[in-house]
Amino acid sequence: MSSHSSSVTNKNNFYESFRKGRPVWELLALSVVLLLFIALLYSPSLNGPFLFDDTNNIVRNNRIHLTELTITSLKKAVTSTSRPVPMLSFGLDYFLHGLSPQWFRISNLLIHFCTAMLLYFVLCDTLLFLPKEDVKKYYWLPAISALLWVVHPLHIQSVTYIVQRMNSLAGFFYLLTILCYIKARIAEDIRTQIILTCCSLIAMFLAIGSKPNAAVLPCTVFLYEWFFFQKISWKWLFNRLPIFFVTLGMLFGMVYFFTHGHPLVTLHHWNTTNPFTCIQRLMTEFRVLILYLSLLVFPHPSRLNFDHDILLSTSMVTPLSTLFSFAGLCCLFLVGILSSRRHPLLGFAVFWFFLNSIIESTIIPLDLIFEHRTYIPSMMPVAGIVYAMLGFIRWKYVKVFLAVVLLSLWSVWTWQRNAVWQSGISLWQDCVRKTPGQPRPHESLAYYLEENGQFIKARKHYLRALQLNPDDPNTHNNIANLYAKTGRYQEAVQHYEIALKIRPTYTQAKCNLSMVLARQGQIDQAILRYRQLLQTDPDNLLIHRGLGDMLTLHGDFTGALHEYDFILQLDPQNVEILYNRSVLLLRTGYLLQAEQGLKKVIQLNPNRAKAHNNLGIIFENRGNVEEAARSYRRALQIDPKLQDARNNLKRISNMLPTSKNVSGGFSGIK
Repeated sequence: MSSHSSSVTNKNNFYESFRKGRPVWELLALSVVLLLFIALLYSPSLNGPFLFDDTNNIVRNNRIHLTELTITSLKKAVTSTSRPVPMLSFGLDYFLHGLSPQWFRISNLLIHFCTAMLLYFVLCDTLLFLPKEDVKKYYWLPAISALLWVVHPLHIQSVTYIVQRMNSLAGFFYLLTILCYIKARIAEDIRTQIILTCCSLIAMFLAIGSKPNAAVLPCTVFLYEWFFFQKISWKWLFNRLPIFFVTLGMLFGMVYFFTHGHPLVTLHHWNTTNPFTCIQRLMTEFRVLILYLSLLVFPHPSRLNFDHDILLSTSMVTPLSTLFSFAGLCCLFLVGILSSRRHPLLGFAVFWFFLNSIIESTIIPLDLIFEHRTYIPSMMPVAGIVYAMLGFIRWKYVKVFLAVVLLSLWSVWTWQRNAVWQSGISLWQDCVRKTPGQPRPHESLAYYLEENGQFIKARKHYLRALQLNPDDPNTHNNIANLYAKTGRYQEAVQHYEIALKIRPTYTQAKCNLSMVLARQGQIDQAILRYRQLLQTDPDNLLIHRGLGDMLTLHGDFTGALHEYDFILQLDPQNVEILYNRSVLLLRTGYLLQAEQGLKKVIQLNPNRAKAHNNLGIIFENRGNVEEAARSYRRALQIDPKLQDARNNLKRISNMLPTSKNVSGGFSGIK
C-alpha cells in the first residue's frame, strides 16, 4: 500500500472516531480548566455588592424575594418583568441564599461556564461538516475557542454585573437551541428527531424569555442550516424562501408582542424620548460595531468602560469615522461572502456577528453602546479567530505561541478589570476617569460616595453632574437628599423645588420635600402634604410609607402601623416596611409581634445588622442573655461599626443590671 493510501486511511479512521464523540477525559479536563479559569479570574469581584440596576431589579424587587416555592410566588416572580426566565432564577437565588450578592454572582459564573461548554459542543458538531481532511487540523478548535471565549474581558459586564444574567442566560439558551437543532438534524430515528426538535423550540422560547435580542434565533438556525447542512446551496435557498419568510414573520411577531401590539407607536415614543433619530442611531452604530470588533481583538482594561461616551453621528461624514466604519463593515461583510465556500466556519462567524447585532445595533433607540451586547455576537467570531490561526498559519509552534499569548493577555486583563468591579466607588471612579464629560458616571459615583459617608466628595460629583446636565430632575433630587442628610435643609428644598418644576409629577421628590419639612420641625405640615398627595394618588405605596414615617415622628404609632399594614397587604415582603413596623411594635411593648416581624426581616435579608440588634434587645428583655449576645455578635459581624450592638454586648458581658423598660434601657432601637 502506498504512503498516500495509508495517509487517507488514517484520516478516514480519525474522522470516523471523531464522529463517535469526544473522549470523556477531554470533556472532564476542559470542564476543570474552564472552572479554574473562571474561579480565578472572577475572584476579585466575587464579594462585591449589588450595583446600579441590581438595586431595582433584585434588592428592591420584592416580587422575586421568594420565601416559599409555591405556584403563586413563582408566578409573581415570573410576571415581574417581560424577562421571566432570569427573574425566576433571581427568585430561586433569593430563596436559597437571601440577598447575598456573592451567591448571585456564583450563579452567574456557573451560567457562564455552562454557556462555554455549549459553545464547545456546538463547535464539535460543526466540525463534522468540514472536509474530512480538515477535521484533524481543527480538532482542538472547539476547546481553544471555548477557553478563549470564557476568559474574554468583554464578558465581565454580562457575568460580574448580576442583573445582566438576562444576557448570559439568553446566550446559554441560544446555544442550547442550536445544539438541539443540530442533534435533531443528524439523529437517525424519527422519535429522537421529534424530541430534540421540541427541546430546541423550548430552549428558543427560554432564550427569548431571558432577553428579547434572542428573537433572531429562528434566522440564526435558518442560516446554520443553509451554511452547513445545505452547503450554501442557492437552489435549496430559493426553494425554501417560504420558510425564510415564515422565519421573518416569527421575528416580526415577536416585535409585535414585545411592543404590546403597537410597534409603530412604540417606535415613535422611543424616538421622542431619545436625543437622536433612528437614522442617526444607525449611523452611530457603524462606529459602535467597529469598536466592538476592536475590543474583541484588543480588550485592554484601559479601553473597557461601563458607560462609554460616543459621539453621535449626525451624517455619514460627521464625524468622518462614520464613513470609514461603514466601509470597514462592508469589507468585513464581503470577507464573509467570499470565504463562505472554502471556509464556511469563517464566513458563518462573520454573518453570526452581524445577525446577532441587528436588534441592539440598528434603529431600535436603545442606549448607544454597552459591552454586554457582545456576549452572543462574539461567540462565533472567537471561533473564527481560532479557525484562522489554526488554518492559515503553517508553523505549529507559532500557533501554540499565539494561542498562549491570547489566553494569557485576556486572562490577565479580565482579572484586572474584575478588580474594578469590587465596589460601586471603584467602578464609577473608573468611568469618571475615562468619560469625565458624561453626567451619569459623576451622579452614580456621588451616590456610592454618599452611601460610604464621603459627603463632601459626593457633593462635588453631584454638582459636576448638574453642570453637565442641569435639567435632570433625578440629580436635583439626589443632591437635595444629600443636603437634607447633612442638615442643609434650605438648599435641599431649593433642589427639590427645581426637580418638581422640571417634572411636576415627581412623587419621590414630593415625598422627600415633605420629609425635609418634618426635619425642620414642621411635622404637622408634612403630614398634611402627604394626606393631600394620597387624595390624588391613593394607592401609591411610597406616599403611604412617607405618611407612616411622619406619623411615627409625630408619635401617632397607631396611625403609622395602619399605613405600614396597608403597604404590607399589597407588598407582604417589603423588608423596609416590615422592619419599620417591627421597630414600632418594639417601642410600644408588643414584643412577640416585634420578634415575629424581625425574624421575617432577617429571613428576607440575613445581613440587616440593626434587625439582629433589635432582636437581641427582645431576647435580653426576656432574660435570655445567651440568645441576646448571639444576636448582638451577629449584628457586629455584619456591621462592625454598629455602636449600638457593641454597647449592648458590652453591657451583657459586664453582667450589668438591665432595665425591663424597652424604650429606656437599651441602645439602638431605631
